[in-house]
Amino acid sequence: MYKLIIFLLLSFSGLSFAQASDLPIKNAGFVPANIWYSKDPFYAGETVRIYTIVFNGSTYDLTGAVEFLDNGKAIGKTNFSLAGSGRVEDLWVDWKAGSGAHTITARLMNVVADGPSGKQAVILDNSETGKSDRVIVVDPAIAAAESKALEEKVGAAKNKTIDTLSGVASTVSDAIPPPVKDTISGGANILEKFRIGESYQFQVARANAVKDIEALKASSGTRAMALQKSGSVIDSITDKTKEPFAYIILAFYTLLQYIFRWPVLFYGLILYAIYRFIKLISSKIKNR
Repeated sequence: MYKLIIFLLLSFSGLSFAQASDLPIKNAGFVPANIWYSKDPFYAGETVRIYTIVFNGSTYDLTGAVEFLDNGKAIGKTNFSLAGSGRVEDLWVDWKAGSGAHTITARLMNVVADGPSGKQAVILDNSETGKSDRVIVVDPAIAAAESKALEEKVGAAKNKTIDTLSGVASTVSDAIPPPVKDTISGGANILEKFRIGESYQFQVARANAVKDIEALKASSGTRAMALQKSGSVIDSITDKTKEPFAYIILAFYTLLQYIFRWPVLFYGLILYAIYRFIKLISSKIKNR
C-alpha cells in the first residue's frame, strides 16, 4: 500500500515537473503559411528575413528563381536548384520593414526543367504564394524614448533661451530708472517667458500630431481590407473623417507654433489687438 502511494506521488510530481519545464516558443513548428519571417513581431526600421518554401514533386530536376514582392514591387530575388521526387528548399531575402501597410508575396520565375528533351521552360500550377498582410508600426518603446528625448531637448532649449533673455533684460534694465524698470521689466519677462514656453509646447504637440497621422496611415491599409469584407458603410465614413481631422489639428498646432516662435508675429498681433481695442473704445467715446 505504501509503495503504491509513493509511486503515485512520484508520478504526479514528475508530471508537474515536466509541465513546469515546458518552454513556450513562438514562430516555430509547422509553417503557418508559405510566407513567414525570421522574427515576429517586428517593427518599422528593423531588418527581417522573409522565407518561403519551394516544393518539387515531379520527376524532373528544376532550376529557377523566387522573387519576393512588397505591395507588388520587387524587393529581392533568390535562385534555386531543386531535384525531383518530393524535394523541398527554403529560400529567403532580407528586407528592411517600413511603416505602413504591406502585402508580402513571392513568385517563381524562369523555371527550367531537365526534361526528356533536355532543358526546357515549364509552366507550374502553383507559381505564386499566398499574401502575407502586415501593418508595420514604430516600436512602442522607441517611440516613447524619442518622445521623451524630444521633450527633454525642448525643455533644455527653453531654459537656455529664457536665461539668455534674462541676461539681456538685466543689461538693458541698468539704464532705466528703478520705478519704470520694475514695471516694464517684470511685465516683459512674464510675457516673453509665456511666449517661449507656449512655443515649445506647441512644438511638442505638433510632433505628437505627426505621429498620430503616421499611425492612422499605417492602420488604414488593414482597416480598408477589413471594411471591404464586412461592407460596413458607417465604419468607413468614420474612418475617412479621422485622417482629415488629424490634419486639421496638425495645421492648427503648426500655425500656433509659428506665431509663438517668431517675436515679430507674436508681438505684432498683440499690438494690432491693442490698436483695435483702443480704436473701438475711441469710437464709442466719440459717439456719446
